[in-house]
Amino acid sequence: MKQSRSRLKIIAAVLFFPLRSHLARLGINYDLSAITNDYYREKFDSIPAAQKAVILPHCLIGDKCPARFSKGEGIVCSKCRKCACGEIRVLAEEQGWQFYISPSTGFTKRLVQRKAIRAAVGAACTFEIEKGIRSTPVGTKGVHLQQEKVIPQMILTARYDCVNNEIDWEQLKRIIRG
Repeated sequence: MKQSRSRLKIIAAVLFFPLRSHLARLGINYDLSAITNDYYREKFDSIPAAQKAVILPHCLIGDKCPARFSKGEGIVCSKCRKCACGEIRVLAEEQGWQFYISPSTGFTKRLVQRKAIRAAVGAACTFEIEKGIRSTPVGTKGVHLQQEKVIPQMILTARYDCVNNEIDWEQLKRIIRG
């Protein structure tokens, strides 16, 4: 019964996400990331570390970031510590995970296919999440990217801003550490 309720909750959360501003005016608020993370957590934890990845958006890197772009790897973090991405990269690598900073949603989808990622923790703003929900099937077994299903964990960015954005870095660390 609990599993059925949980499944219904994730389906409703995804379906109603585009209507969130209208629902908020009616006093109906929900945290999509908390619902998603709770629903997929057990399956996420069962995936081997080598097949997990942290995929962060480019909006989290600092103004003075010396990172360079690679067609195959995205924005390559130099671990400079001018933003929190370097610290997260080190933590992810210590856990045996892959780490990427993606310049776009399309790049992220291609990256997942090329790198055989089965589970990913990522960050996104509500605009990108809504765009993703419209273009990518999300089901009770994961996010469908072509033939693969990727088990997600997610963190919302502080705002819809493609420059100098923030996330709850401590929450990300907790997810990586398990």
